Amino acid sequence: MPVLCPISPRLLDLPTASAYLGVSPWTVRDLEAAGVLPRVRVPLPGGGELRKLLFDKDDLDRAIGAWKDAAP
Repeated sequence: MPVLCPISPRLLDLPTASAYLGVSPWTVRDLEAAGVLPRVRVPLPGGGELRKLLFDKDDLDRAIGAWKDAAP
């Protein structure tokens, strides 16, 4: 019987992204507003977009790497 790999989501909502980074949801909102963390905008039929804040896990990992490598 084959072993199934669990699928981990690539897009994280605000609470999950903040838990992943170890910061508050307000900090994630501030980082998004400052352009540090790009938000994924999901288009909806009719020209609108999903209002939910979603973040790409790869972008979060890049931000962590940049913060880790940044000189104090």
